[in-house]
Amino acid sequence: MRLPTANLKLAFQYLFLCLCLFPGVAAPADELFPRPAALEPDVAFWLAVYTDIDTNSGYIHDAYNLAVIYETLELGGQRRADEKSIKAAKTRYANMLERLASERSNPGVEEQRVLALWGPETTDKELRRAATNLRFQRGQSDRFREGLARSGEWKADIEMVFAERNLPRHLAALPHVESSFNPDAYSSVGAAGIWQFTRSTGRRYLHIDYVRDERMDPFVATRAAAELLAHNYQLTGTWPLALTAYNHGTAGVRRATRQLGTSDITSIVRNYEGRSFGFASRNFYVCFLAAMEISDNPGRYFAPYESARVVQYSQVKLADYLPANALAQAFNTDISLLKHHNRALLAPVWTGKKRIPQGYTLRIPQDSLAGPVDELLAAIPPEERFTEQTPDLFHKVARGDTVSEIAARYGHSTRDIAAMNGLDRRYRIRLGQVLRLPLEGSVTVAAVSPTDQPPLQEAAVEPVPEPPVAAGAETEAGETLLLAAAPELLADPSDYTVSSDNSIEVQATETLGHYAEWLDLRARELRRINDMRYGRPLVIGDRLQLDFSRIGKDEFERRRLTYQQELQQNFFVTWQIRNTRSHVIAPGESLWALTRREFKVPMWLLRQYNPDLDPDRLKPGMVIVIPELGKA
Repeated sequence: MRLPTANLKLAFQYLFLCLCLFPGVAAPADELFPRPAALEPDVAFWLAVYTDIDTNSGYIHDAYNLAVIYETLELGGQRRADEKSIKAAKTRYANMLERLASERSNPGVEEQRVLALWGPETTDKELRRAATNLRFQRGQSDRFREGLARSGEWKADIEMVFAERNLPRHLAALPHVESSFNPDAYSSVGAAGIWQFTRSTGRRYLHIDYVRDERMDPFVATRAAAELLAHNYQLTGTWPLALTAYNHGTAGVRRATRQLGTSDITSIVRNYEGRSFGFASRNFYVCFLAAMEISDNPGRYFAPYESARVVQYSQVKLADYLPANALAQAFNTDISLLKHHNRALLAPVWTGKKRIPQGYTLRIPQDSLAGPVDELLAAIPPEERFTEQTPDLFHKVARGDTVSEIAARYGHSTRDIAAMNGLDRRYRIRLGQVLRLPLEGSVTVAAVSPTDQPPLQEAAVEPVPEPPVAAGAETEAGETLLLAAAPELLADPSDYTVSSDNSIEVQATETLGHYAEWLDLRARELRRINDMRYGRPLVIGDRLQLDFSRIGKDEFERRRLTYQQELQQNFFVTWQIRNTRSHVIAPGESLWALTRREFKVPMWLLRQYNPDLDPDRLKPGMVIVIPELGKA
């Protein structure tokens, strides 16, 4: 039977979308993850970093031409002394390159060696530029080997999850780049866990609050990583770009492809000059290629090592709020064991200041159980079961308050208070800010509403010890320890930047009033510039000219991003993205009506999954992607 042409077209559109959303796992790695000859020097550099030198040494190298390694520098392990050695080495090579750029006759032995690294055809201009592009890269062989050993505990689960999502199994190597499979990894920009989710991106898929942070649970975070990687692939169309977007964001990668007119990864790595497209973003894909090569052939690069064993778990979903010590007693085990295998639960739970949440799925090693998990759980007495979480105490910040002083006053740790209130690493608080504290014993609750609005004045700021990091955040010495993502809306493909012609793309939820406020202008000025009559609505996707006579472009973008971050973060406090599905537009359907009545998805989120879709130009047969939401 022959299908009508319209139905055939619809079927092909649906098939194409499915292939985009669910790329086949059977394709060879070299097809899914191409390794262009032009990028081989970059892959070789990272192979050497990951396998030839450890964290007690590093390369002084050119930041753009990774084939140029000037020296392997040995370090002593003392931070200040090491920074001094790195700085001295960079200065020495910068001076040498400047001399060679000015005069190449009668070079010394060292100068001859450096010149040979660049080749005789190198111009004076290129040498002068090289003098400004010196960089230090610390070795990672010890950390990578440790990561290979650690990965044994979770790799099988990762590959299973990716197979279920029809994603390439080779993506299981990505945590080697992000965290060396360290579940406690926490970067300088707040990315956490083996998959290094930032809070803003993590909240799309994971539960993150002051009691539970699922970024730290390798099993739960793996499912979120699968969703994010599939989302990136759907929006970018290739795995090299999807992986680059994992670090640089889908908006940045889409901007690069538009600006250069190509999706070729080599062209983007070599030629794109986006403001935030720095060393980490340029190198993210080649780092992955190196990690994938080592992960697939560990015996070629490392001596035999003992791989962490896969733990067999019993899991149980808790029907009540339970104190951690009550569970430990019921299972006749230490709290430390429960903590090790339930990494999403934060310090307030294990110190007894908060209860394990109702509905949490507890994970217990089977070999530690003395009987069926349901029977052991049933033995917890009624007085240890609660229908609510331990209530909070609220403190309103007064002039001169610091987090450490407040913590001492109420008998808590500064880290507990920081975690409960989402404070940054400097523990910044504002005069009048309402802080949430654990309520314990007979402490009197302050007469403060948690909804009180704080003024803008800042109270005292105190320094905070550095959290532990795994393989990758960049330090002041220029060494790279972790290729961490920037703290931005990484999963949001919308373009919030200002173009060179002073125009922007109108995004969902934004109004002329917003733009006027962010520019310190009146809305009528924007109407005049854009020849818009009063009452004419903005159209999503259209371009609008702006006036930066009062506010600079950077400040405008900052204000715009702040608005979007707050909007999206508030939404993902309540909702999470659980999956995606496709929908074929039927005759007469309106996207505005569908988002409200059928999909119950805000337009800005639908646009993020269909960024090239014009809501006002729907046609029957179009296939769109719908994010499926669930309660956080």
